[in-house]
Amino acid sequence: NRSPVTPPLWIGDGKKRGITGSNHNNLAGLFPSDNPLWGRSSEGSLSDVIEWREWFRLLAERSLLLQERGEPATSGGEKSMAGDPRELGTVNYWRWKDQHLVRYLTWPAGKDYDSKQHAPAMLLVHGFAASAEQWERLMYSLREQNTMDGKDTTPPIYAVDLLGFGHSEKPGLSYTQYLWESQIVDFAVEIMEAAPMIMVGNSIGGGLSAGAAASLGKKICKGLVLCNTAGVLESPETYSGYTYKKKEGATTQNDDIRSHTQAAMEGNPNEPYSPVPILGGNGLDLFGTGIIRLIYPQIEQRLSLIYDNRIQNADPAVTYAIQQSAMHPGSANVIGSGQKLAPNRPLNEVLLEIDGGFNVLVVKGLEDQVSSPEVAKSRAELFSRLNPGKVIVDSIADAGHCPHDEQPAKVARSMIQWLATLKEDSMEVEVKPQSETV
Repeated sequence: NRSPVTPPLWIGDGKKRGITGSNHNNLAGLFPSDNPLWGRSSEGSLSDVIEWREWFRLLAERSLLLQERGEPATSGGEKSMAGDPRELGTVNYWRWKDQHLVRYLTWPAGKDYDSKQHAPAMLLVHGFAASAEQWERLMYSLREQNTMDGKDTTPPIYAVDLLGFGHSEKPGLSYTQYLWESQIVDFAVEIMEAAPMIMVGNSIGGGLSAGAAASLGKKICKGLVLCNTAGVLESPETYSGYTYKKKEGATTQNDDIRSHTQAAMEGNPNEPYSPVPILGGNGLDLFGTGIIRLIYPQIEQRLSLIYDNRIQNADPAVTYAIQQSAMHPGSANVIGSGQKLAPNRPLNEVLLEIDGGFNVLVVKGLEDQVSSPEVAKSRAELFSRLNPGKVIVDSIADAGHCPHDEQPAKVARSMIQWLATLKEDSMEVEVKPQSETV
């Protein structure tokens, strides 16, 4: 951890505190002291905050201790692995805003890497309910394909657990895209020291990466790779930008708002974010608890549908990483918040209106069983018309919602070919014909 403001948890901390024992998943033995229908009591809520933070601290120390011993330090690493090979990352922790414990994985640059000659560092952002571990197969393929004639030119790579997922803390916050974008921006500045980088995101992580890139600007974010990205995408022929819609009886004017970014900073006057009526946050907890109880027994089955084209990659390691995160303290609020996310800026704006637009590689698994293959094909076609000089689309016929983990070799090849088209000085894209990987 090279952050100047956030002290790291050092590998030796676990040994100093004497963390031992066979119960790996709940060392603190915590249970809610009360859980009435209308929410926690004041005493119970305070207990949650203290006990849950301690739970995640112990989980982090356990991971670091296992890593020091040379044992698997991630959830998936404790289960059998099948399918395409992985390169396991090094586990690190960071306290975001000096409060929330966040896990991230790192992979070192290749021995022959030169930042002046090769691609910049990469930051990988996972999708909803996933974690940093889901990038391990892509990392293996990137390393393999960046190694030629014994020379390894792989750039340094980081993968972060978004707050509320993986081994990051799950505090009782209002989870929105803007919260996660803020985390990504701070990570890029504090941990990656605002160095030039390429941001890679899957599903909601793609939309978050695009938003974070717009906030960081092109001096830091040199390009984006969006794998079956979420986010509002309008037809470029009809997209008209932000228009303030004055509501009946409104006493204030917002006609000076010219963009969705500016509107977000003003509280989205067209669609202000509001809490759940009557029940508030407790309603999100109840809803999230119900969703987890419904979906948890189906996780393995649902993954087999998502990874339908390469089912062997939906192995026990992938399954367990999601299952364990879903049972962490605070998960119900995170999952519940996912059903009430705030309106977000359209991709049309964040990808195109920053200094002439970002260089973007859109990797699209056409057999997407989350959105549907029809929607995947439609969005791939929309992206191809968005900005042909800067937005390159690579459609992969035999991949689904997580192409980076289902067809990692194809995605790595697409990324390396795209990066090779970026000029070293200005990082501008040389226009190439749209390709389809089969």
